[in-house]
Parts: sequence; C-alpha cells; structure tokens
Amino acid sequence: MANGRDHVDADIGSLRTGLLVLVVCLLAGLVTSRLIRRDAEPEVHTVSRPAMGTLVQVSLPAADQPAARAAQAALAEVTRIDSLFSWRLPPPAQTPPEERSRERGEVLETGLEVQRWSRGAFDVRLMPLVALWGFDGNEPTVPDAAVLQEAVYRLRKRGVPADVAELESRPEELHFGAWAKGYAVDRALSVLREMGQPAALVNAGGEVRGYGRDWMVGVQEPRLPGALAARLRPGDMAVATSGDYEQYFEQDGERYHHLLDPRDGRPARGCRSVTIVARTCARADALATAVFVLGPEDGIDLIESLPHVEGLIIDAAGERHDSSGLDAYLDHH
Repeated sequence: MANGRDHVDADIGSLRTGLLVLVVCLLAGLVTSRLIRRDAEPEVHTVSRPAMGTLVQVSLPAADQPAARAAQAALAEVTRIDSLFSWRLPPPAQTPPEERSRERGEVLETGLEVQRWSRGAFDVRLMPLVALWGFDGNEPTVPDAAVLQEAVYRLRKRGVPADVAELESRPEELHFGAWAKGYAVDRALSVLREMGQPAALVNAGGEVRGYGRDWMVGVQEPRLPGALAARLRPGDMAVATSGDYEQYFEQDGERYHHLLDPRDGRPARGCRSVTIVARTCARADALATAVFVLGPEDGIDLIESLPHVEGLIIDAAGERHDSSGLDAYLDHH
C-alpha cells in the first residue's frame, strides 16, 4: 500500500520525492533527475534539508562562504514557516506574536482569494475532511459515508468565509498543506535575494521558484515514473504541481489520493496532474490544487480568467490541456 499526506507537518519519514521531478540549469543536459553539468557548463551547488514533510533544496551557482550562509539562512526561513503553520510544532520563537498573526493573515488571504476564484473547489478549512480520510496520519482509509456526508454538510452550510478573522476563529479546521510550501519557497527566495545571491532556485517537494538564471523545470508524466510530460523555462515565475500519483492508498482494489474535493469530501477524479505557472509560488501552489479539483474544462477556464497565470492539465484519461499562454514557458528543444 502506498500512502502519504499533504499536511505541512507530515512525518519526515515520508519525504516526498517531488512532483516536479527535474530541476536543472538550462545549459545542463536533461539526463537525470538531479542537478548536473558538463565541464564547460556552469556549476550548481545544492544544499538540502528535510522540512514541511518534504526535502527542501536550495541551489546556488557558487559554493563560497557567502553562498553557504545564504543557503542555510534560506533553509532556516523554511523551518520558521513550517512552525508558523504547524499544529504540532511550537510557534517560531524568533517571530513576535503580532508578526505571526500578520503573516498568517496574509497567507490565509491568498487561500481565501483562490477559494473565491474557484467557487469553493479550494477550501482552506479542509482539516476535518483530511482527518476523516487519515491523510494526516500514516494509515489512511475510506471514511464512513454518513460521517463524511455530515462533515461536508457542515462545511458547505457555513459558505465561503467572510474574512481571515472568521478563519482564525476556528484554527482547528485550517489546513495549510495546499499552499504553505509554496509560501515557504517565496520566503526562502526573498532571503537569498536580500543576502545578495545573484541567482538561486528553491524546490520544496515540487513547488519551485528561481531567479537570475535560465533554470529548467521538468514536469513528471503522472503514469510513467521518470518520464517527463513537459519541460518548462519559467524565468522568475513560480511553478507548482498537484498530482494524484504521489500520496495515495489502495483499498478493496480502488485507488484513493489525497486531493479532496471539499464539495463532496472525496478525492477529485477529473485530473491526473495540474501544473501552474504564476508570479508567486504560494499562488501557484493553491491554484494547482483548485484546478485539479475543478477538472480540465472548468480548470482551464479559471486559468484563462487570471492574469499572469498559465497551466498544464493532464486529465483522467491522460489527455493534455495547455492554457493559451503556456507555450511561452515551454522548452521545445
């Protein structure tokens, strides 16, 4: 049985291998799922640390002391974000309570924004449903249908939250797994810029963003491990993927993944994977989940309605759907 979870506090023992299987310098050969170079090509140095239930990687073009300090500072920032949104870890001691509240509010506002855009296909209050399926633990299982129906009814009855204050009034319902890693990537990149690094890339289990170099990002083919569905050159844009193939379990011959539709409480069935290109990794992360739940037709409609957002959807039948502007980010070589 394969299983896992999408909560930011997932056990380190279940580290994700990453939905975006390849992150390489554009000049490097597209040969393996790691950073590589040939003798005549610029070198890339990667520092990794387990955090937020995945392996976070910081890649820099230098390995000198300033670069090493910057990489450690960026990874420390990811750890701080992990504590900020965790229901298991203590809050980050280095962040004053009023600053924690402000920062959580900003991230929740992003989640609310995507919830409104998607007409409820994305919901930040998903923890009760995640808990029923057991995706916040190590033994997920199909919940009792009546219990699941009641949980969905309670969620739908309250409608879309009016504001962040309403969300924070019931913190036990908040599930940050769908976009906290993206926010952590954004913050890590900010630290690297502030510390004067001319180029960098951060990958948090498939949520990826870089700057200063023509990075290449490969998108995994959902049903062919190691194969690529596409190669992207996102520039300074962020890339995030949600897929049904990473965290799932099988029961009575049926496969159940962790991407739950808050409208019925069950795994969404219209897509195999969704990759989003957007200006921030937090937004790309949340939108990838929302589009996955919406399915290919409504999902493409949502992508097309938003400025500075592109997407690649592989539907349940394996058919590919590209947004109208995705070609600008595709590598065709």
